[in-house]
Amino acid sequence: MSEPEDILPWEDPQWRARAADFARRLGIDAAGEPLVFRALTHRSLAETAPQGDNERLEFLGDSVLALLVNDYLYRNHPEQAEGQLTKLKARYVCEPSLALAAAALDLGALLAIAPGDEAAGGRQRPSTLSDTFEAVLAALYLSRGLEAAREFVHVELIARIDPSEVWDHKSRLQEMYQEKHRATPSYHTVSETGPAHDPVFHSEVRVAEEVLGQGVGRSKKLAEQAAAADALARLERPKPARRTRKPPPAAPSE
Repeated sequence: MSEPEDILPWEDPQWRARAADFARRLGIDAAGEPLVFRALTHRSLAETAPQGDNERLEFLGDSVLALLVNDYLYRNHPEQAEGQLTKLKARYVCEPSLALAAAALDLGALLAIAPGDEAAGGRQRPSTLSDTFEAVLAALYLSRGLEAAREFVHVELIARIDPSEVWDHKSRLQEMYQEKHRATPSYHTVSETGPAHDPVFHSEVRVAEEVLGQGVGRSKKLAEQAAAADALARLERPKPARRTRKPPPAAPSE
């Protein structure tokens, strides 16, 4: 007899209840619940999930997201040229922005994922969160149409993201280090973990033998960006003020 922890998510009444409640929060009725269940199923469970995993929904959601963000930018930034709009779009649809929006929706906790991937940090992995956000968007689009998807993107993504924030941490770190130290940081992949279909890279950024920061990502590029972000956070952290040692009290005079 299987232990409770061996129960697959869709066989767990609590998971199904939480997923159904999430569907209702999106305005999706019972007929659309299977799409939401699929959107919340990681590809690590593809071989056992009766409803299928979320990769096909992610594919569709990526296109729906691009359309809605492009439409928003075209209508709300009439003064911007095509190149400027392209840069703005990249700020909204990049992995860090989508992962932030997914985390705000608590999609990591809702996700059905294989135990091995969960142990490797899959629920918090930015790539997993961003893919799940796109899959949920596709489920909403298929269930309720384009206008519901548009409102979801505006409320859950566009309203949360500051497009002036720069996610290119590597360029910022290089500029800072070259200006202050006349040195260029280098990046090194120190390990690769996880299953072959979803590897996790661990990177370090160094100057000479000094490790400035460490990061994790589904690709080497993302791991390096995470390492650069870690280095910037350490470099910009205020240093504690030095305590001045008080002189010993003068000996009492005779």
